[in-house]
Amino acid sequence: MRPIIIDTDTGVDDALAIILALKSSELSVEAITTVAGNVEVEKCTRNCLLLLDILQPTQVPIVAKGAKKPLMKELVTAPEVHGEDGLGNVTSSYPPPRHRAVSENAVQVILDIVRKHPHELTIVALGPLTNLALAIEKDLKTMKKVREIIAMGGAFRVPGNTGPVAEFNMYVDPDAAQRVFQAGLPLTLVPLDVTEQVVLHRSKVLRMETEDPIWLGTFIARFTQTYMEYHKKTEGSSGAYLHDPLTVGIAIRANFVRRRDLHVEVKTEGKLTRGMSVADLRPSGEKRPSNARVAYDVRSKEFLQFFESRVWH
Repeated sequence: MRPIIIDTDTGVDDALAIILALKSSELSVEAITTVAGNVEVEKCTRNCLLLLDILQPTQVPIVAKGAKKPLMKELVTAPEVHGEDGLGNVTSSYPPPRHRAVSENAVQVILDIVRKHPHELTIVALGPLTNLALAIEKDLKTMKKVREIIAMGGAFRVPGNTGPVAEFNMYVDPDAAQRVFQAGLPLTLVPLDVTEQVVLHRSKVLRMETEDPIWLGTFIARFTQTYMEYHKKTEGSSGAYLHDPLTVGIAIRANFVRRRDLHVEVKTEGKLTRGMSVADLRPSGEKRPSNARVAYDVRSKEFLQFFESRVWH
């Protein structure tokens, strides 16, 4: 089993990714650390605890609350996408979570678990990279013992989903992303270029709900409804991009995507360009040394089949 930490701003697709991780025997989820992004960090943390209550995994990961705001920017959230609570406005119909977060903050938990699993631990980053940037600032020597960071973020040859050029995670905390890219850690980036090719359709979710009407199928159908309605309104398709589940999927099977080594930086300022991820795509000459492996092609049908088989079975 591959030890991982999931660092997340727990919205709808994050929740689907956590479900996938907890239902995959290849992974040992050591901790789930939360960060402000899709919603405020308190809501992200509550959503993680609710997921643990519902899923009741055999191995219960630590949950630790992390950064309340980006390093240098005001927090931007996405309630219009994920609901005011981050889970499609359904959490109020469930009892308060029985599970509890630990008292240690997310940065300390990340560093402790890296020390416990040197050169073995993968960090799957599904939200803004604030917690990772703070961990790097606190103890770069320890963070260099991470086996790999797999981060959902960026947009290169496709439009942004937060403004014309920026992907949401990069937009929320571009300063943190830039620090992580400059730290010299083994980093795989999973951008919109591939995640927007993986779509879970509403019809599939409703069909699975009828096969599992009492438990997980109903829960998923409920908390994905607002997210899918948003995409129908903005994209014309009643479905959900599986940004974060694909990122977890790559931690399980790297060959779901093809990757190439590139030098990537993030634009930290600019009315139109804040959060823009810039890759040096020049074939030769003065091309800068790579600092990330960027996914550029995805086996979307294969991953969707894998996702569905794991989540609903």
